[in-house]
Amino acid sequence: MKKENLFRFDSNTKQKKFVKYSLIFLIAVFIGIFIYSTASLIINADKTATIEVLVAPSDSTLTIDGRNFPTKTTIRIKPGTYSVKIEKDGFISYNNSITAEDKKTVYLYEYLNEEDENGTFYQNNEEENQRTQQIYDKKADLFHEEYTGTDNIWNITPYDNYNQGYRIFAEKDDNKKILVNIYLYTCSDSKIEDLKTKALNYLKENNINPENYAIEYSSCL
Repeated sequence: MKKENLFRFDSNTKQKKFVKYSLIFLIAVFIGIFIYSTASLIINADKTATIEVLVAPSDSTLTIDGRNFPTKTTIRIKPGTYSVKIEKDGFISYNNSITAEDKKTVYLYEYLNEEDENGTFYQNNEEENQRTQQIYDKKADLFHEEYTGTDNIWNITPYDNYNQGYRIFAEKDDNKKILVNIYLYTCSDSKIEDLKTKALNYLKENNINPENYAIEYSSCL
């Protein structure tokens, strides 16, 4: 009598085992992802501030409160003030502090200046030179935004209409609030109110609500 192979499995058995182990694997992966995500949320729950980093040279050593970070990255961090150090041989070190505020982004855009013996580094390294230009441009954009912001008032002023009898320009006061200055081309009391109305109409026609700004009038009076 022919003996049966006790270790032989039919195709249905193999498929069942494959499905079984695949499900076990997928469940294990799902549990791992869930545990990792939950742990990350708990660990980073108080990291509500952001630091955007771009530093040159790219291989500098960047430390924030003694911890090393890449020279191009975005960091989630607890709100607070941190010491910053950027170092590289042949360059003047950068030492400063940075304050990260809750639910806000602060920008660390800095490049190190060469020491005398290394004075042509950027000139001789195109990528690093482009990186410093990018840092310079970003810092210029930040300065412009801090001073002017994105308010539409900056797009329609300064405006001078001598024929209509007024000139308008805007600026920021010491508290960084926008002040709208309206100069009226008149020395007559009887014309003041009419010219004020014309100037305010110009603002309204350009989707500016005068009530949202501090407005100061002046004239030759």
